[in-house]
Amino acid sequence: MALEGGMETRRRTKRGLPCVGAVGLSVTMTLAFVAALAACGGTGGSSPAPSSSKPAVYTAADDGATVETRVGEQFTVSLEENPTTGYQWDMKAGPGLTLVGDEFMGPSPSPSPLMGAGGTHSWVFKADKAGTLTLTGLYVRPWEADGKSAADFSLTIEARQKT
Repeated sequence: MALEGGMETRRRTKRGLPCVGAVGLSVTMTLAFVAALAACGGTGGSSPAPSSSKPAVYTAADDGATVETRVGEQFTVSLEENPTTGYQWDMKAGPGLTLVGDEFMGPSPSPSPLMGAGGTHSWVFKADKAGTLTLTGLYVRPWEADGKSAADFSLTIEARQKT
């Protein structure tokens, strides 16, 4: 129903609530179904069994530490990095360690991304053999010939056979 000046009004129920009609009701029911599905764990199929242990995560606070793991297990090293400065981590995994993942996560885009802000670089490694294994990293500008690093990181890994 149109009013003077091009304004429209919507029908209301006896209690004064707006009528939503078939489309509005359909959208509301769909959203309710999606919310209920998400609360139940997703797809309706069986969910995987919870992991008994999560992979260890090591940070700059663990620099120089000796840690323990089992052969075949994975662990993560996460260090702050700011590629806009030209610096990046040059990680070297010694024999017995395999790199299985490498990811840089920039700054969060909300409320607004900061130009030139750094992020976190994470590497996932797997211990392939028992023994004392080493992981080292230098925070360098790859093009600079002097080889000076702005920071360094080392981790000694004592890998044990699975029992």
